[in-house]
Amino acid sequence: MKVLELIILSICICTIVSCGPKKLTPATVIVYEGALAGDGDVTYPSAQKVVEKCVQAKICMGLGGFDYPLPEIRGMSGGNAVKCGDSLKEGCYSADGFITVVQGGDTDIISHECVHHWLYQNTGDLDPLHESQYFLSCGGALSITEDSN
Repeated sequence: MKVLELIILSICICTIVSCGPKKLTPATVIVYEGALAGDGDVTYPSAQKVVEKCVQAKICMGLGGFDYPLPEIRGMSGGNAVKCGDSLKEGCYSADGFITVVQGGDTDIISHECVHHWLYQNTGDLDPLHESQYFLSCGGALSITEDSN
């Protein structure tokens, strides 16, 4: 019986360790920087998915009738997080209209950052404290933490 308890304890410890927060390392190489669409076509292979996520968020927020520009994007590699102010985050929106993400990251990050973009376009406030209900209703499955951006 003691062996079984040790096995269960070992499994629990391994599960807790593997499910803990991942260490964020800064991505330092710009893979792509610029528009999502140009001349009526997407500018890089995964841009279509990014455009879809942004347009879905815009429509969800009730802003589909507004002619706001799409954000620009900066794709990074070499790490699993991007610099956002003084912090490392999985994505970041800045008032210059850029969404910065790690290449190959979770697409829900795009939805979340697009909520920042559309809020900024509509109100002039990108809502860094995530007070808008749109982060939960339109921002994908990305969990919101107090210090996320």
